[in-house]
Amino acid sequence: MGFGVEAGTWKKDAGKFSYFIGTSLVWANNSNTKIKTTTPAANQTLLSFYLKGQYQLTSHLYAIAAPGIVNLTYFEFQTGLRYVIPLTRVIGIGVEPAYAFGQKQFVVNANMHFAL
Repeated sequence: MGFGVEAGTWKKDAGKFSYFIGTSLVWANNSNTKIKTTTPAANQTLLSFYLKGQYQLTSHLYAIAAPGIVNLTYFEFQTGLRYVIPLTRVIGIGVEPAYAFGQKQFVVNANMHFAL
């Protein structure tokens, strides 16, 4: 469980590609012992900074790729899909299933979009 914020170029031009800069804070129950951590505890806080690229596949479906750094200790790369359900012309709800290669696990992000 966690939260985050990102800002970018979505719906700023007519192109299919957009990018975002973001950060997230996640409280994780880590059972993967291959991840480099500073504490041996099973529960940990993961603070990440990332750059996300998004490519429009259909009117509401996007392919995403997000390289980033977690806790300033290891590199993470997520790739997946984002499906956005528009509520109004500028507000939408997104569901984003992805795979985190550094953590070797699937993640699901739910987000609220404001295309200002």
